Amino acid sequence: MKSRGIAGILLVLGLFFLSTPAGADGQGSWFVYAQLEYPGNWDPYPDAFRHIYRYLTNTTSIRTMEERRVLSLDDKELFYSPFVIFTGRGGYPEFTEEQIVNLRRYIEGGGIILIDTCGDAEFAFCADRTIKRAFPRDEYRKIPSDHAIFRSFYLVDYVSGRVLNSPYLEAITVGSRAAVIKSTNDILGVWPRDQLGNWEYEIMPGKFGQRKEAIKLTLNMLIYSVCGTYKNDPVHEPYINQKLRR
Repeated sequence: MKSRGIAGILLVLGLFFLSTPAGADGQGSWFVYAQLEYPGNWDPYPDAFRHIYRYLTNTTSIRTMEERRVLSLDDKELFYSPFVIFTGRGGYPEFTEEQIVNLRRYIEGGGIILIDTCGDAEFAFCADRTIKRAFPRDEYRKIPSDHAIFRSFYLVDYVSGRVLNSPYLEAITVGSRAAVIKSTNDILGVWPRDQLGNWEYEIMPGKFGQRKEAIKLTLNMLIYSVCGTYKNDPVHEPYINQKLRR
C-alpha cells in the first residue's frame, strides 16, 4: 500500500511538470512521447515520434521534448510519464510479476497506455495477455463516439489508421478515465515519411481521408492524456467547429 502511494505521488508530479504551462510566457504545455521497450520487436516505427512532435508543435500550443522517452516496466521514469505507447509486431516473453504490478500501479495512479497492435495478431494476443494479468477482472469496452478522445482537439469523423481492422477503439476504464486504449488499425503507421517527405507506408484500403482522420485521432489521444475529459462539455463544440473551419 505504501509503495502504491509513492507511485501515485510520482505520477502526479510527472503530470504536473509535463502538462502545466512552461515558463511565464504562457506559450503552452510540455509533452513527452514515451514508449515501452521490451524483449521483442517493440519499435516498428522508430521515427514516427519525430513527425508527431512536429505536427503537435505546429498545430497546438503544446511544446514537446526533442527526444522520446524509452522506458521499461522496471524504470522509475515510467511514473513521470502521463502517456505511454505500447506497440510492436510479433510475440514477446511474458513480463515478470513485479513488472505487471508496476504496470497496474502506473495505470491506477493516473497513467494512460495506448496499445497500437499495428494490425499484428500475435502482438495483439500478447498485449491482451499482459493487460489481463494486470487487470484480471476488467474487460475492454468500445469507446463511445461522444467520448472526449474524439473531440479533445479535433472532431474526429471515424476511427482510422494505416489499415481499417476495426471501426472503433476499445478501452479499459479506471474511474472515469479511458486508461488503457487499444487500436488494431496501426495508427502509428500513418506517420513515417522518407527523406524526401513522402509517406513511407501506403494506407489500406485507401478510404478518402483515412490518413487525415488517423492523424487527427493520434493528436486527440495525446491531448486527452494531458487535458483529460473537459472536452466532453458541449460548451466547447462551437469553438472546435470554428477552429476547424479556419
